[in-house]
Amino acid sequence: MAGAVLDYNSDLIRQQWITEGLIQAASKSLYAPLIGTSPKSVIYQVNDFNAKEGHTVVFDYDGNLVAKAVKGKDRARGTGERKKKFSDKIIIDRYRTVAYNEDEFDATAIGDLSLSWHAKSRSMLADNYIRWKDQAIIDTLFGLHNTPTQVDPTPTHRIELTSFDINDLTDIEQILKTGRGFTTGGIRRPPEPFYTQDGEPRWIIQVDTFLATKLKKSPQYQALVYNADVRGNQNRAFKGVIGKIGHLIIQEMPSFMGITTSDDEFWGLDEIAVEIAGFRQYDKDNGKWLGQKGFDFAANLRSRAIILGANAVQFGNGRMPNYKFAESDDFGIDSETMVEVWQEFQKTKLKAENDDYVMAKVGGYDYGVVVIDVDL
Repeated sequence: MAGAVLDYNSDLIRQQWITEGLIQAASKSLYAPLIGTSPKSVIYQVNDFNAKEGHTVVFDYDGNLVAKAVKGKDRARGTGERKKKFSDKIIIDRYRTVAYNEDEFDATAIGDLSLSWHAKSRSMLADNYIRWKDQAIIDTLFGLHNTPTQVDPTPTHRIELTSFDINDLTDIEQILKTGRGFTTGGIRRPPEPFYTQDGEPRWIIQVDTFLATKLKKSPQYQALVYNADVRGNQNRAFKGVIGKIGHLIIQEMPSFMGITTSDDEFWGLDEIAVEIAGFRQYDKDNGKWLGQKGFDFAANLRSRAIILGANAVQFGNGRMPNYKFAESDDFGIDSETMVEVWQEFQKTKLKAENDDYVMAKVGGYDYGVVVIDVDL
C-alpha cells in the first residue's frame, strides 16, 4: 500500500503534536515530580478521558477501622464497625490558549520566519501551558483559586509566625505530628506525610525567596551549614539547597511574575497570565496579592509558605489535550494555533459519606496542605 502524507489538520497529526509538545515541556514543570495517580501522591491526578467541560470526576477514599476489641465471652456479634467512606468531586472545565502566527512575508521581513510556523506555536503553547498549570497548582494550594465545588477556598488551617528559623521549623514539625498548635483551624488529624522512595515519611515546606533568606540568615541555620558535611553534590553551601531538617524538606520556590485580572479575593484559572510561575506575596495595606492591580511593593508585605503532605491537591484530567489550527478568511494570509485542555484543580477536602472519626476527623478541612503566614 502506498504511503500518504497527512494534512496538519488531521486528528492524528494534531494529537501527536500536542502530546509530544506537552511531554517535552513537562520536564520543566515545578510540580511534575509530585504528581501521581495514587492518593499517596502530593498531587493526586485522576484521569477520565471521556469527561468534557461540566462533567464531574469523583474521588473515592476508604477510611481505616477503629473497632474496639470484645473481651472474653462478651457478645461480639452486632458490634462490627461500619467501614468509613470519604469522597470528593471536581467539575471539569475547558481551557484554551491561542497563539497568532504571523504572515510569512512579515516574518521574513524581520528575519524570523519561525514566527509563522505552526510547530513553533506548538512548542510555545506547550511551554505556556506548563507555566499556567504550575501557577494553577500554587494558587490552589495558597487558597486563591475557587471552583464550582469550592467557592470559598480559604485555608482551613494556618500557622502565623513573626520569624522563620530552625526553632520555628522544629515547632512546625511538632504541630504536624500532633495535629495541635495551629493559629487558626483548631485540632485536626495530623496531615498525612508522603513517603520518599526509601520509605521515609516527609512533609515538604515550600517557601519564597524572602523566607528562604530569613532562614539562611538565622544563626542556627548558619551553624548547621558550617558544621555540615562538605562532601557530596547535595551540600547546602555549594548547591544553595535548604535541604532536610527533621522530617521536613525545605524547598525554595521562584517568585510569581504576571498578571491576575481579578480584583476579588479568589479567582478562576482564566484570570491569570503567567510570565513566571511562582509564589505570591500579600500586600496587607491594600489587600492584594502579587499580580493583582493595586499591589504595592513598598507596602507592608506578608509571605505565605505551604506545607505539603499526601493528597494535598486533586487534579481532575478530562479529555486528551487538543491542537487546532485556523487560517484567516483572507486566503490564509495569517493564522492562529490553539491548544485546549479539559482540567481542573482543587484542594482535597473530603466529605464523610457515613461516620467520621471522633478526634482524628477527616471531613471538612484541607486534607494535605497547611499554610504558614510570615510578616516581612
